[in-house]
Amino acid sequence: MDWVEHLQHITPTKTYSQLGEESIIQTIFGQIGTTNSYFVDFGAGDGIKLSNTRLFKEQGWKGLMMDGNNQGNDEVKQEHITAENINDLFKKYNVPGEFDLLSLDIDGNDYWVWKALEYEPRVVVIEFNGTIPPNESKTIKYNPEHTWGNNDYYGASFNALKKLGESKGYTLVYQLGCTNMFFVKSGLTPSLHYGITYQTNQYHPKANYGEWITI
Repeated sequence: MDWVEHLQHITPTKTYSQLGEESIIQTIFGQIGTTNSYFVDFGAGDGIKLSNTRLFKEQGWKGLMMDGNNQGNDEVKQEHITAENINDLFKKYNVPGEFDLLSLDIDGNDYWVWKALEYEPRVVVIEFNGTIPPNESKTIKYNPEHTWGNNDYYGASFNALKKLGESKGYTLVYQLGCTNMFFVKSGLTPSLHYGITYQTNQYHPKANYGEWITI
C-alpha cells in the first residue's frame, strides 16, 4: 500500500478548517516534502474561521489570502477573483511561479478560475459541489460577476474537477466529505491514477438554480 492508498484510511482532525482539511494537507506534505512553504488561499473568508491555511501560517508558512469580503481582517486581501484577473492578482502580490499549496473555494467560478490559472502549485485543495449527481460532469456557466446566493448554484461537480485536474497534470488523491478534493502534481505521487470516484456519503439532490455547462 503506497501513501496515497494509506491516506484513504486516516481520520481527519481539525484546528481551523471545516472538516479537518489541514490534517490531510499535513499528511500529504509529510510524504512529498515542502519547497518554499508558500500557500495561496482564495476565498479565504476572514482568514481564520473554516480556514484550510491558517494553521500553516501559524507554523511559519508565508502566503497570500484573498476574498471578496475579508470581514475586516487586513491579512486577507479584498479582491473579486475572476478567470480574467487571477493571474494578474498573483503577479500583483508576487506569488512564486511554483509554490506548495493552493486552496480554492469561491462558491462560484472555481472551475473556470483554476482552468485559467497559469501558476503551478504542488498541491491543490478545491471545493466541489456535492449536490450534483456523481455521474454528471458540469459547472456553473461562467459569469465574472457571480457571487454566491446562499443556494446550490455554485462551483462544479466532482467529475468535472477531476477531469480538469488531470488535464492540468494533477492526480486526485483524496475526497473529504462532499466538500473538498485534494490534488497533487502527478510526478509527486507513486501512481498517476487511483480510481477515486465520488463517495456519496453526504449527497443530496441540488435545487434547480441557474444555468449549468456540461464539461
